[in-house]
Amino acid sequence: MNMRKWIGASAFAVATLAVVAGAAFAQGAAAEGAAIRSTTITVGEMCNGCVKRITAKLEPMEAVGAVRCDIPTKTVTVDPAKGRNLSPRALWEAMEAIGKTPQKLAGPSGTFTSKPEA
Repeated sequence: MNMRKWIGASAFAVATLAVVAGAAFAQGAAAEGAAIRSTTITVGEMCNGCVKRITAKLEPMEAVGAVRCDIPTKTVTVDPAKGRNLSPRALWEAMEAIGKTPQKLAGPSGTFTSKPEA
């Protein structure tokens, strides 16, 4: 392969990598933006029974789209329903209603270590 062809092929490869990397970055940014709408609640302890109670309490709430519990990290991630915003206070009170006082609640409205005002 002569030098011109090699340089042309190398430039094409670099340009292709830049496009692929840019697309991957854009997907990551979009996913990160979506994650910001979620609220994460940290509790002191969690077991399978807790997961059932938490899910049963939060899923029927009108603003809740999805609930994911992670036993090892003792966290509950709540995604809003499409076009809805989650109320930090409503989530906090729902957790209290089943005997799970949050240690921390973090979401788009801020991070709370005590019951939010609104």
